[in-house]
Amino acid sequence: MEQYSILQDLNECIEYAQKGQLNLYWQRKIEKECAGMNLSSEEQAAALALRNTLNGIAQWSDEEAICWEVEKAGGKVLFCKYFAEHDSFAELIQDCFGKYSIAFILDCEITAEQRKAAAQQVQQLLIQCAEDWKIELSKAPVPENAKYESLEQAASALMQAFDRPEEIRG
Repeated sequence: MEQYSILQDLNECIEYAQKGQLNLYWQRKIEKECAGMNLSSEEQAAALALRNTLNGIAQWSDEEAICWEVEKAGGKVLFCKYFAEHDSFAELIQDCFGKYSIAFILDCEITAEQRKAAAQQVQQLLIQCAEDWKIELSKAPVPENAKYESLEQAASALMQAFDRPEEIRG
């Protein structure tokens, strides 16, 4: 069995970073991977090249990256909150067929208080968005689905998911 080398991942990250397209999520992910490995001299050189590239070129925000990806597929990001201080996020997306989907993660490595604060921040932002969208968030339970027919259903499901931050894993 061939031993895993992070070199290919580092080189791919360098390519994206050179274009300013390596968002914070992927920067953290590759950094964590490298920290847990005994890197070869070639891998160490690539990690240094990546750090130098990141220091010299401004990168996309997580929000910019997801918007680009979704819009490229013909969809639209309606709600997006990424946290700079940890690997947590919440998204509400409309696909090219008019269906809605949600995605969310709360970082497993943050405290219960941080999870609760992040959940409250997402909910406050969703309340503001619901007002802007002129929709009413449902108090009745909305089951989690892969796709939703309406913005009201999707936003309500996302809001309700953050009622229980201790159950959200990432």
